[in-house]
Amino acid sequence: MMPRNRTSIALYLILVFGSGILVGVVANRLYAANTASAKNPPQSMSEFRRRYLAGMRDEVGANPSQMIEINKILEDTRNKVDELAAREKPLHDKIQQEHIDQIKELLNPQQKIAYDNWRAARERAKQQAQKTK
Repeated sequence: MMPRNRTSIALYLILVFGSGILVGVVANRLYAANTASAKNPPQSMSEFRRRYLAGMRDEVGANPSQMIEINKILEDTRNKVDELAAREKPLHDKIQQEHIDQIKELLNPQQKIAYDNWRAARERAKQQAQKTK
């Protein structure tokens, strides 16, 4: 076997590293393109509604009289969902309390205090987030 000369070794190294760079650039662009579409989810129901109505008007081509009816349908749907949530809230609260009780059964007294504090902090953060929406 003959030893490879320096030129061919350099060429192989350039090809290997160059292909790695090329794959990295393509992968980065694909990742950026895929995440850009999910970049701006609606932050509130009013924002969702605004985008929905804009899509119906701009993309679907709904006329003004159809937009009035679509608004009525959206309002009716929101009322139905709110009613459903109100009916299910007691069951949801019961399940949540069972969850909390089961977790607390596993914890020692110090951990229970820490768990209660942690839950209270999470609840405050949740309420603060709802205020900003």
